[in-house]
Amino acid sequence: MSRIALRRVARFMVSGGAVLAAYYAPYYLLTEFCGVWYLVSSVVGSITSSVTNFILQKFWTFENKSGAKMRQQVIEFTLVSIGIAAANSGMLYILVGKLHLQYLLAQMVVSGILCIASYFILGWIFRDHTP
Repeated sequence: MSRIALRRVARFMVSGGAVLAAYYAPYYLLTEFCGVWYLVSSVVGSITSSVTNFILQKFWTFENKSGAKMRQQVIEFTLVSIGIAAANSGMLYILVGKLHLQYLLAQMVVSGILCIASYFILGWIFRDHTP
């Protein structure tokens, strides 16, 4: 693995920690202290973390400072985020609602799965577009 790729993976993991915090904070607080249904809390956390994710991944992890393809990237990122949120909710529903896993443990399992897929998808969205 090249030095650039290693740096990118390290940055992805660090920014992923910030994104997870942006997800888990409202997810946990709303569910645990406000009595909000865990799936609704998940949607709120997904929106919060998506905005954080776009900014960190585009500008820091994948170092794409160009504004040339910004509109396209926002659209692609938004569609992917919707897909990830739907996959997240679906997997949570199965793990918590059907398999009766504790909701935080279920979310950790789901986050791990979606994190791996997300790295490759975001790398494609924020790739260098110069010829």
